[in-house]
Amino acid sequence: MTISTLAVNGAAIDYERRGSGPPLLLIPGGAGHGGVFGPSASYLADRYDVVAMSSRVASGAAPGGQDPETHAEDALGLIEALFDEPPIVFGSSSGAITALALSAHARLTVVHEPPLVNLLPDADRHRAALESVRDALREEGPSAAMPLLAAALAAEPVQASPELRHTGDWLDGYTGTEPEPPTPELVELFARLGELQPVFLEHVLVPFATHAFDLEALGAVVPAAGIDSRGELPYRATAALADRLGLPLTEFPGGHLGPVERPAQFADAFKALIGES
Repeated sequence: MTISTLAVNGAAIDYERRGSGPPLLLIPGGAGHGGVFGPSASYLADRYDVVAMSSRVASGAAPGGQDPETHAEDALGLIEALFDEPPIVFGSSSGAITALALSAHARLTVVHEPPLVNLLPDADRHRAALESVRDALREEGPSAAMPLLAAALAAEPVQASPELRHTGDWLDGYTGTEPEPPTPELVELFARLGELQPVFLEHVLVPFATHAFDLEALGAVVPAAGIDSRGELPYRATAALADRLGLPLTEFPGGHLGPVERPAQFADAFKALIGES
């Protein structure tokens, strides 16, 4: 798949496009390389005009000063340049936070595990934990920060209790077995993405996870989470979002990286969700 680049909002944004049909924009998490959606996009391209965008960081811009509004403006620039109508938007993790900031410009926004800690009753504790990850990175490097991040994301009881929704038939016989083996392209990509991990920890993690939204100003949103990540911080935050919006929490196959690790199951569940929405 050829990577294209478009100058929008003062940055050069990379993206990959495939398929035909209604427009669908995919926004990745972490430092934001759209290539992680390659297998999922291939399964979705039979029904949608799929654009998987990379963030300005992953596209090579200077890493400082990241925030959801700026990333949403980047995405809006792509939408206006590439699509003739408002797209369906899917965002995962920090990309889901970008998608929320963009939601007024989308036909429908599916947000997969946005780790919005301010929605949790013990938000102060979670903000402090994420700030400690950033502090450890600055003082000792990634090897000290990553264990703290794992601890910050660890599973706890889910405090909000929204209605759960499952679409399609993927849940029948689902056992949480091993994910699909990654393609050689993904293996190579993840090796390169390790270089962006410190940028994510330094410039994206805290400002995105602690972002406060006016929930009444959001467009049409579907809160979604991976069934295998029940109780983890992003799942709990998404359950709280669904609870605050008075919406069901849609569960997808896999965990926090379900769209990457289970692309075929994810695509089937996504198509069923859009068909029911």
